Amino acid sequence: MDARVTALLKDLKRAKGVDPIETRHRIAELFGQVRDESDHVALLDAFDAVMTQAVRTLAADGKDTAALKSAILADRRGFAIEEAMAGGETLDPPALHRIVEREVAAGRMEADSFGQLAQAGAAVLGSTAPVPVRKNFLRKLLETGS
Repeated sequence: MDARVTALLKDLKRAKGVDPIETRHRIAELFGQVRDESDHVALLDAFDAVMTQAVRTLAADGKDTAALKSAILADRRGFAIEEAMAGGETLDPPALHRIVEREVAAGRMEADSFGQLAQAGAAVLGSTAPVPVRKNFLRKLLETGS
């Protein structure tokens, strides 16, 4: 696991109180810097725990949680899209579908229209991941003949 992710998780465990806004910013920044799926999952678990507690705290105080829940949903979708881009400029639809399925299975996302869109995109568009250039038979023949 990335040392920065480990440090964030340790900070959260040691903290007596957690500022959900600050934690969200730290997670979002780090999420864009790490590439390993296990790091992403650890950050998403931390995000889920902190935001669940924030919603509970608001509800216990008798405050409306709808706006916070909408913001959390938008963040979760944004994280899924960012992970499916794998640091590139192009979204890979099959990766997004796989990520959304993983998140739904883990209980961090609900099966909804976003998941259906990810599934349809994967089925219709296929992968946009770069395909390695392979030398064809003729090119190999010409190169060895030179």
